[in-house]
Amino acid sequence: MFLWGYQHVNACIFRNHSEQFAYLTNMNSSNLTFSFVFILSVLLGSPLLGRSQEVLNGGFESVSSLPNNTGQWMLSSHWGNALSSAGNPDLYHIEGTSGGDLPETPVAQISPIQGMAVMGLMACGQEGTNRREYLTGQFSEALIPGHRYQMTFAIANGERTPFSQAGLGVNGLGMLFSEGSPEQNELNPLELSPDFSFSQVIYNREWQWLAFAFTPDLPHTHFTWGVFGSDDEHVIQPMDGNNPSMAYYFMDGFKIVEIDGQLENEDSLSESRGPNVKPNPTIVNLDEDMSWFVPNAFTPNGDGDNDVFLPILRNMEFISVEVYTRWGEQMWMTQDASSGGWDGMTKGGAEASMGAYVWKLQMKKENGRRITKTGSLNLIR
Repeated sequence: MFLWGYQHVNACIFRNHSEQFAYLTNMNSSNLTFSFVFILSVLLGSPLLGRSQEVLNGGFESVSSLPNNTGQWMLSSHWGNALSSAGNPDLYHIEGTSGGDLPETPVAQISPIQGMAVMGLMACGQEGTNRREYLTGQFSEALIPGHRYQMTFAIANGERTPFSQAGLGVNGLGMLFSEGSPEQNELNPLELSPDFSFSQVIYNREWQWLAFAFTPDLPHTHFTWGVFGSDDEHVIQPMDGNNPSMAYYFMDGFKIVEIDGQLENEDSLSESRGPNVKPNPTIVNLDEDMSWFVPNAFTPNGDGDNDVFLPILRNMEFISVEVYTRWGEQMWMTQDASSGGWDGMTKGGAEASMGAYVWKLQMKKENGRRITKTGSLNLIR
């Protein structure tokens, strides 16, 4: 089973129906109450109550005609591009032709996780270009305020082709719920606050299921997926290929169902406000197959709660961990697992600035194999 090397603070990973081997936290926003779930390989969710709302054409299977080029999102019923005059997500279909077929698209090789179609978009361009595409979907009926829902979909980057411009990864991928579609100006970022977002850089060739539970306060009819806000609010980094120019993601299998009751372990968790506030204490439940964990945020403010940054290893030999700014300046490193972690101070003894940093972890398996992992970290005061 493939396992991402860096995990989100607000996430939970399940191996089977009963065995939880990562962690789960709660998150509130201004008009939603969230519990977020990150599921690998196969979605094995909580008990669900199928009711009236659904994502219209959630698998992109209903099409007016088969795509024969990129940028033909409009062929898939009930999907939009955030009303942009320039943003053009791509519909791909197994029976499509030229630039619209699967599995070899102009961007990457990918097969649907289900059905015959997928959608793809340029989540962002190179750092500083502030280029965005968004994908907007619709619910069959407005969500009922106060009712609890679970939403699920799959995401992947695919196997990059030799001439592809893709290969960047970005953090801050998120979803906005609304009554009607937001309106994007050409390819400019939507300066709106998503109802949830990933704080880590997401990049994975294989499909991964994402799921989250929430309780809306408004009768939302639409949802929009993408990177909200300008480039200077995000970490954009090369993940594959030479000098990639965009972060490109495929999506499939959007579903929503009404659920009854609470998600596993939800009662034991404290609450926070919004995706960019002080994180909750992380609940970690590592088993033998998950042998390392790296938090994605910490708050070095001296209150005794999440004051230091340090990876957690199990059945692995620690070699070193380093923290860098987005511009490559080393802020901290240690080769001593008992060092106590990074306290958010620079090498000169000053408080490091709030914002995004990059970590590099080196460790060794029992068989002597050396492992190197990297990811993003948010310093919040």
